[in-house]
Amino acid sequence: MAEKNCKVCIVEGEVREPVIINNIIRIFFAHDNVKIITLPAGQNIYMLWKKLKADDFETDIIEVLRENNDELNRQLEGLERDDFSEIYLFFDYDGHQNNLGEAENGTSDDVLQQMLQSFDNETENGKLYISYPMVESLRDFEVGTCGRNSNCFVQISDICDYKNISASRAVYQHFKDYDYLIWKNVMEIFALKLSCLMNRCYTVSYSEYQNEITPQKILELENMEIAIGRVFVLSAFPEFLLDYFGKKLWITAVKRSSNELQHYGCRS
Repeated sequence: MAEKNCKVCIVEGEVREPVIINNIIRIFFAHDNVKIITLPAGQNIYMLWKKLKADDFETDIIEVLRENNDELNRQLEGLERDDFSEIYLFFDYDGHQNNLGEAENGTSDDVLQQMLQSFDNETENGKLYISYPMVESLRDFEVGTCGRNSNCFVQISDICDYKNISASRAVYQHFKDYDYLIWKNVMEIFALKLSCLMNRCYTVSYSEYQNEITPQKILELENMEIAIGRVFVLSAFPEFLLDYFGKKLWITAVKRSSNELQHYGCRS
């Protein structure tokens, strides 16, 4: 079955994340000769990483997912690791708060860095994307603005209530209803917010994004905010799409040349 062009998206949640991935498939991959399977990890991606790390990443990630999970066995029936050309993993920073527990041999942030180093290539162990603070950041945006200062952040102490906070601000509540125009807005706002996180008033160019920005770099920038007790709200899903489709999608979606950093003083 090595001829199959299969990709797998490994997520933690069994409700919101599969809806988002299914919507992405419908909007962006409808005409591609590609099969995308969404696999809820069951426990969490940190535990998956620990299992793989314990075996020096010599264990087949697809087989680890199959273990003791009848639903994943059903979805993966007839498929082996070689059938998947790419593996993507989606993790919540909030999951890091709740699921990492006592980090071994370092702080929780050290463990996240290690996870990003281990999952840094979609054609090998997989590529990991992190949502800050969680998957609901995808709906936490206002069309035409990058955030209006306080809405760019959530206090660490408020993360437990972020689902309600994001719901109260969301114009588009249901991920299944996102269309191409909404996704274009999402991606432009991602570029504007990322520029603000980098402390730049102008919108970063695609070449700057391509050469300077990785999930590791975003975590490094986030850690500067986390050090003062807050998380900068940033979704992993537009990051994934812009990485996957590249310059053509960036040019189509990102039109504004500047964000609102100077006006609102968002990083002050």
